[in-house]
Amino acid sequence: MKYDVIIGLEIHIQLKTQSKMFCSCSTDYFGKDPNTLTCPVCTGMPGTLPIPNKRAIELCILMGLATDCAIDQSIKFDRKHYFYPDLPKGYQISQYDEPLCKNGYVMIREDDRTEKIEIERIHQEEDVAKSHHIVDPTTGLEYSLIDYNKAGIPLMEIVSKPVIRSAADARLYAARIRQIARYLDISDADMEKGQMRCEPNVSIQLPGTWKYNDGKILPAEKSNKSDKAAKLNPKVEIKNIGSITAVEKSIDYEIEWMSRELENGNELEQQTRGWNAHTGETEFQRTKESAEDYRYFKEPDIPIINVSTSNVDTIGEQLVKLPSERENNYIEKLSLTPYDACVIADDRANSEFFDELVSKVSEEISGDLSEAAKLSANWLTGIIFAYMNDSGKKITDINLRLEDLAHIIAEVQAGKANNQKAKKLVRKALETDGNLGELYESANTQVISDVDELETIAKKVINANEKAAQDFKSGKQNAIGFLIGQIMKESKGNADPNKAREVLIKLLES
Repeated sequence: MKYDVIIGLEIHIQLKTQSKMFCSCSTDYFGKDPNTLTCPVCTGMPGTLPIPNKRAIELCILMGLATDCAIDQSIKFDRKHYFYPDLPKGYQISQYDEPLCKNGYVMIREDDRTEKIEIERIHQEEDVAKSHHIVDPTTGLEYSLIDYNKAGIPLMEIVSKPVIRSAADARLYAARIRQIARYLDISDADMEKGQMRCEPNVSIQLPGTWKYNDGKILPAEKSNKSDKAAKLNPKVEIKNIGSITAVEKSIDYEIEWMSRELENGNELEQQTRGWNAHTGETEFQRTKESAEDYRYFKEPDIPIINVSTSNVDTIGEQLVKLPSERENNYIEKLSLTPYDACVIADDRANSEFFDELVSKVSEEISGDLSEAAKLSANWLTGIIFAYMNDSGKKITDINLRLEDLAHIIAEVQAGKANNQKAKKLVRKALETDGNLGELYESANTQVISDVDELETIAKKVINANEKAAQDFKSGKQNAIGFLIGQIMKESKGNADPNKAREVLIKLLES
């Protein structure tokens, strides 16, 4: 049976600050010895008082502005109670009914298709500690240890509205949020380091049994008074997702699992399930808590914080041109394909490198920006990205003078330089951190297109390969390919192959 898929995504992102959310402990916890970056505040000792991190709040507002959210002008913190070993206070300082940012959106793109994903809220909170589950190698007994270095790290939770209709779109949305966070330097959002976590909420409903209204999924209207209101299937939340790819895989698995349960006549229940990356399956963890279970109430130790319009305007000055805007510009103004536009705009530094290269190439070829953009995209996504993939380096790690690269691109385009040799020179400059301009000047890359020079080379090749020449004269057309190859070898790859072919055929047929 075909079901409608309804997905909402909760994304937690650690904010790039020097100190924790409510104390002065360092946030540089990755790789540090356990429990060395803690204090009485972040370990929840009695009598301690939290002091909000101003920079963390500014970064949360910045994300709200980047996603077109309305910014609340008063900040209220709440206590969210639950009892796990990784929560030292027995409650988390978060925001409940008055989020800092609300009602925004982002645009996702796949090829020529774009979708608007609405954001319900972005709110501020603190991260929890990290549990380490260990099996004793001698006894086989299992036990857990807690590292509180991560407890209290500033955290931003971004909650989408339930408007995502496929696992693929959930992946694209998660990738877009991570991309924006990195563009703004809000967070490195490295999922392997736990700096970003995704928690999809998934449900499947029979077509016609539900409707979407003001951010909520509701039963469809009854057709008449005698009809019973449709009963909606509950949602399932998926935890422990450690990569963008796993977002899509976990949702696809969950949709299949829920569909199978319903087809087998089983009722679904609202629950939390964990993603097991090793088995590629979701696993039951617990029955899902409701807001009432968390016993929210206002945090009594933090007063209301007022945010003025001028505060928001000042924070807004940190905004940069965002990936969706860059993609649109590349497609609509520079005529790049949607694929190339998305690949280049994926990283801010790559995109800025590309913009500068397009400008330099345009000056070299005296052509329109579209031609310069196409040439620049080919070289960037080809030879340069290949080197970055092989070396593990970023665009900011390489040392290429853009003027030199643009000049070489223009020379190749004009047929004055050998394409393959020029790309090898660029690769050599990247690998050796050499001066590309000097390498190009000293290398023999100039294309031989002079007819007299090509005739001299062709005659030498014909005399040295009489059998191949005779084969061509007797009707074996494929012999010409061999002879052209010999011309390229004799010219050290610099002969213009098209003109060499013309000269060679003329000599052989004369």
